[in-house]
Amino acid sequence: MNPLSKKARLGIVAVSSALVLAACGGGDDSAGSGSDDPSSSASAESSGMQLYFVDGNTANYSEDFDPGTLEGVKATYPGAELGDEFRDRLLEVNPDLKDFTYGPESYDATIAAALAAIAADNDSGTGVGSKMQDVTGGGEKCETFEDCVALLEDGTDIDYDGVSGPIDLNSTGSPSAATIGIFEYGEDNNYSPVDFVTGQIPDVDSVKANQKISGQPEQGDGTFTVGTLLPSSGDLAFLGPPEFAGVDLAVQEINEAGGVLGKDVKQVRGDSGDGTPNIAPSETDKLLSGGSDVIIGAASSSVSLSVIDKITQAGVAEISPANTSTAFDTYADGGLYFRTAPSDVLQGQVMASTLISDGKQNVAILARQDSYGEALAENVRDFYTESGGNVVSYQLYSPEAANYNAEVQAIAAEDPDAIVLIGFDETKKIVPALGQEGLGQGD
Repeated sequence: MNPLSKKARLGIVAVSSALVLAACGGGDDSAGSGSDDPSSSASAESSGMQLYFVDGNTANYSEDFDPGTLEGVKATYPGAELGDEFRDRLLEVNPDLKDFTYGPESYDATIAAALAAIAADNDSGTGVGSKMQDVTGGGEKCETFEDCVALLEDGTDIDYDGVSGPIDLNSTGSPSAATIGIFEYGEDNNYSPVDFVTGQIPDVDSVKANQKISGQPEQGDGTFTVGTLLPSSGDLAFLGPPEFAGVDLAVQEINEAGGVLGKDVKQVRGDSGDGTPNIAPSETDKLLSGGSDVIIGAASSSVSLSVIDKITQAGVAEISPANTSTAFDTYADGGLYFRTAPSDVLQGQVMASTLISDGKQNVAILARQDSYGEALAENVRDFYTESGGNVVSYQLYSPEAANYNAEVQAIAAEDPDAIVLIGFDETKKIVPALGQEGLGQGD
C-alpha cells in the first residue's frame, strides 16, 4: 500500500450522529471520493453487484482466488495512513509481512503502556491503568518514546500521538478520535487505499464505579512485562504477524532507549487462537503466570470478552490493538481495559457513508454472529438507514457453520445492489458461495 499524497476536506453525507468526519482524497479524482460532493464520485456510476469488506476480512487474497475475483471490492478498516518509514521498520522485524493491519495499533498500545508505567513510576497493571488516559491526551504532544520520556523526566505532562493516530483515550479507555481507511481491491485480489477518514467519537455520558480503578495502584516488581495475546492460529491468524511485529518493534525501541524505569522490558507470548474462546483462557493463564503487567490483545472482541475478567481481576491491564465492539464502552473492567482501535460506531458510519456515496440503495448485510460482527452490522445498518438507504436483507451466520448457503440464498432472493460482508477468514468460503448465486463482485 502506497501512502496517499493528496489532502482534501470531504463532506460526508449527513447522518444522525455527533461524529465529525474529514477525509484525505486519493491521488486522482477517479480513484475515490476526493470531491466535495461524495455523490459525484465516479464509483457512484458503477453497475452490477458491489461487495464491501470490513477490518475483519480486509486481507491480501492474491493466493486464495483467481485473478480478478475481488477486483473493485471496497473495504474499510481502522488505521491512519501508514508511512513508508514505519512500514520499513515493521519489515525489519518481520520481512515476510504481507499485511500491516493493526500493526501500528499494536505498536502504539505497547508504547503508551510503557509511558504510563514511567508516568506512574510504577510498572504494575494498576499503575499503568492509572496513567493511560494521562499520557495520551491533555499534555505536550510527542510522537516517539524517547521524546515522550524526556518530557516526563522534565516533569511535563505528555500527549502521545502515535503512528496509528492521535489515540487520546476517553474516560473508558477508547480512542476519542480515529481514522478509518477506505480501500479498493485490484485485479491481483490485493487492496490499496482510496481515502482516509478521520472522525471524533463522543465519550460516554458517565463512567460507572466498576469502570474505575479502586483504591491506590499496587506496586510493581520493577520489571515491566508485556504479554501478547494475539492470533498465531485460527481464522484470525492473518492478523497475527503485523500485530506481533508491532509489539516486537515497540519493545525493541523501548529497550534501545533505556527501557522502563531503568530495566529492559520483558515479553511473554500467547496465542489468542481463532474467534472463539477455545484457546485464549489457558493462554491467558500462561501470560499471567509469566508476570505480565500488561496484556496486548486480543484481536477478536469475542475473545477479549472471554478473558477480560480473568485479566483485569488479576490487576493486569489489557490493551487491545483491534477490538472494535461497542460492548467495551460500558464493560465493568475496573478501569483496566483499553484499546487503540476505535469503537465500531465510527467504522459503521464510514461504511454507511461509502455505500451512500457509491449510490447503493438496496443493501444486504451478511455478518458473523458474535460480539464483533453483530455490533458492526448494527452500526452499519443504523447509519445507512438513517441516511435514506434500504437494508433488504440482514443475515447473521454461525462462524462454525459447515456452509453458508441458506444465508446466501436468502440474500439472493432480495436482489440487492450491494453486500456488506462482515467476517473473518470464512470470507474465503463465502465469496465463492456468493458467486454461485450470481452475487459475485460485478455480477
